[in-house]
Amino acid sequence: MNLGSILEEIVLRVEGAVYASCVGNDGIALSQHVKEAQFDPAVADAEIANIIGVVKRASDSLEGGNLNEIFFTTEKYTILVRPVNNEVYFLLVLSGTIQNLGLARIEAKKTLKKIQEVLG
Repeated sequence: MNLGSILEEIVLRVEGAVYASCVGNDGIALSQHVKEAQFDPAVADAEIANIIGVVKRASDSLEGGNLNEIFFTTEKYTILVRPVNNEVYFLLVLSGTIQNLGLARIEAKKTLKKIQEVLG
């Protein structure tokens, strides 16, 4: 299994999922799957990487330990971010009025393990 197929699988399985990506600290995607998105995925990945950096610095200043998950919502989207390792993050974007957030978090954990196996 490769990264692209892993990302496609979670987008197809989670109701409301429209985009999944593995993005590095540099904001560049290693792989991504777009079901439907009214945004530029490359720009989104870069901006999410920036948010990850800010959250990591905040956690460090609070002596909060390692980042486990970032979860936030906007008018249009729900965004879930989980670290794969120190350099790569898994990102899942949900949209629409029907979003299964519980399933998204469960499937994100499963997907994370698959990504870690692929990346080694």
